[in-house]
Amino acid sequence: METDSYSANQRRAINLVWTACGDYQFEPQFLALRADGTPDFYMNCVIGLVRKWLGDEMPRRLFALWADDTRRSAFDDLAWLALENAAYEKELPVRPVLAELRRAHAADFFASEYQLSRQEWMDKNQLVYSLQSARWRSVLGQKPPLLAPWEKGLSEALACPGTLGADELEAAVRAAFRKYLQFDGTPHKKSPFRLHFSDKWAPLLTKLLPVEIVRTDELTVGRSAVAGENGMVRASNALRAHLHSNEREAEDRDYIERCFGRSLYSPQALARIEQRCCTGDHLGCHLWFTRGERVPDRPMRADTQRLFEQAAEQAKRNRAAYVRDSALHQNALLRLTEQIRNCMLIHQQPEDILAREGRLDGTRVWRAPVLHDGRVFLRKDEESRAGFTVDLMLDASASRLHCQESIAIQGYLLAKSLASCGIPVRVTSFCSLRGYTVLRVLKDFGDKNGEHRVFDYFAAGWNRDGLALRGMGELMKSAPADKHLLILLTDASPNDSHKILPSGKIPLSRDYDGQPGIDDTAAEVRALRAQGVRVAAVFMGENAGVPAANAIYGRDLARIRRIDQLAAAAGRLIQDEIRELSG
Repeated sequence: METDSYSANQRRAINLVWTACGDYQFEPQFLALRADGTPDFYMNCVIGLVRKWLGDEMPRRLFALWADDTRRSAFDDLAWLALENAAYEKELPVRPVLAELRRAHAADFFASEYQLSRQEWMDKNQLVYSLQSARWRSVLGQKPPLLAPWEKGLSEALACPGTLGADELEAAVRAAFRKYLQFDGTPHKKSPFRLHFSDKWAPLLTKLLPVEIVRTDELTVGRSAVAGENGMVRASNALRAHLHSNEREAEDRDYIERCFGRSLYSPQALARIEQRCCTGDHLGCHLWFTRGERVPDRPMRADTQRLFEQAAEQAKRNRAAYVRDSALHQNALLRLTEQIRNCMLIHQQPEDILAREGRLDGTRVWRAPVLHDGRVFLRKDEESRAGFTVDLMLDASASRLHCQESIAIQGYLLAKSLASCGIPVRVTSFCSLRGYTVLRVLKDFGDKNGEHRVFDYFAAGWNRDGLALRGMGELMKSAPADKHLLILLTDASPNDSHKILPSGKIPLSRDYDGQPGIDDTAAEVRALRAQGVRVAAVFMGENAGVPAANAIYGRDLARIRRIDQLAAAAGRLIQDEIRELSG
């Protein structure tokens, strides 16, 4: 077998398969890779054990049944649940250590899944996830997850015992798929609608229609071990692209609402906002504004129940991280509050307010005898008023999974210090999923002592920064002041699965990442500044992201590497903005 075409991780996975089956000429149809591309020790052993106990012909015949079906990925994963259980029970008597390897694999699944399953929810089949979760919970002796009756039946049917032979196991899987998934062995194909035009018509049509041009001789469509999708990968396919379909718009909208909560706007108002915002590089995208509130009287589905549980778990981690270093965080809070208050005292002029004593206001003297209103004097308000609002935007994409606690703490400290100085502040997280850019309001202007809701922050999906900034421009229309300061907590790395559609100038679709994403985000920052909005950013990312951050935000940028640097860096940034807004 030639392995030169495989990566180093794939070669390590193949070696694990070979060791388990004892056949070094066997070319596996599947390999088991984690989301980071490293081999999964236990599942690669299972692949080898399937070859050892069930041969090669039956599995190939079984997976070939749905090779052309639109549900192939889900069917592959579900079939491996059946093969895993059978191979495990067959091998266990001769290799008792397999029980410990299986438990370790189950524990690892739950140690990482709360992050990985949120990397890109649209790529995660919730039926597969639910049944995998049920399998590995049972291995660990834990309470099974909430399953619908038919899901429970399918899970039990796929727990194929080791007493089955190859043909019997194939029949059991086919029967389970037929009964619970309505798969009778006939693939359900979805053929794309294609029209071919000459060079004469192509330029015109790319202006009128959303078109994606691909070189079909180089594109292989299938499964890949990209971030957020770990598991069985068809080893025979060297995949270079992963296409996402936007054909299920109603389902996507329903999914977004179930995952993030109902919209702040009515469907009509939201449609008008999208008409204004989802243009240019964001044509074909959608916006969703929410406070995370569930739709009343709507039952919770099993696929979103776990997502809410994960969000609650992350909120606990955020709060625990704050408490763990409470002395450090309290010190940062006090320093930041003091800096902001001192700056306001210097640059904010006290306002005249009505009073019963002070300087006589000649224009109001008549109110005393006529209306018996004694407030005909003016005096300086001892408490400075901001005269502007602050919006904090927290990047909540999956690139922030490794530092969710730090971002939540930063957001809380900034919001608490601003609110303590009497500055109206709103905190919003943003991410993108299934073509929707979701802006989730964690704390609104009118929420008294609502800063603790910032700890409900969690990361998920992608980040279409340019569209998020357009959406924030819409939210600012409801702010209780005419002047606005917008501060982003970001790694300056825009990246979205939804491509930039072709235009008249650029006839090919482009990925929303790298330079196109940076250029678009920088353009939206300039557009907000042209409208009078002060835009600044607190950058907490890798050195490689510094040039992008500078290109997007210019001099209105503060970089921090640790939470104890927040007060000094953000304090200087906010002071500069207050001076500009007060000028």
